[in-house]
Amino acid sequence: MRISIKILGLAAVLAAAPVTGWHSAYAGSAAADDAEIAALDLEAAGKFDDAVLKHREALQLAPKNKSFKENAARTLNSAAVAKHEAKNDAAAVAYLEEALTLMPNFQAAKDNLMAIKGQKTNADGIAALKAGDYAGAVAKFEEVLKVQPDNKSARINLDVAQAQLLMKDDPAGAVEKLKDAVSLDPDRQFLKDKLADAQKAVEAKAAAEAEAAKKAKK
Repeated sequence: MRISIKILGLAAVLAAAPVTGWHSAYAGSAAADDAEIAALDLEAAGKFDDAVLKHREALQLAPKNKSFKENAARTLNSAAVAKHEAKNDAAAVAYLEEALTLMPNFQAAKDNLMAIKGQKTNADGIAALKAGDYAGAVAKFEEVLKVQPDNKSARINLDVAQAQLLMKDDPAGAVEKLKDAVSLDPDRQFLKDKLADAQKAVEAKAAAEAEAAKKAKK
């Protein structure tokens, strides 16, 4: 069985907010200001890992500076997107979690963290589906949909996994699940083929039940 998953698009990277008022709030923290300016320059050059290090340096020198925290969180988000694109999701998750410790209400970082973790859970569900562990696959896809109810890929895969569970004893139920999957992705031949198989199973079950009823009357 071949199941595919659409890669979730991550939230757009936010531009660094203008940083103002450092000297008035933190008089005498020239070293912190220099580190922060260097961090922003490094981010602008696309050197996200180096920028993160400079942001950390600035925050060590001025740990209560709100602007520093917000700028660091945004750089960490940008760095996480770069790590994700480089297929290093472990590093991406670490950066996003750090961003949220600095800026707990940073929605882009929340969305990105949810998307990356959702991809991993969805991939685990697909692996379970391919291995024939349909109940395990259902649990994984439902886990994704709890936090990402609009995740179409997870919903389609959930329909397929549930259909597999229903196919033997309730092929009509499997048909309904696969109709939903086809409605979400009408051009996907795999889903159409699975739906056709389920419809044949319904017909076969009806024929078997009719034959059994005839024999019972004799």
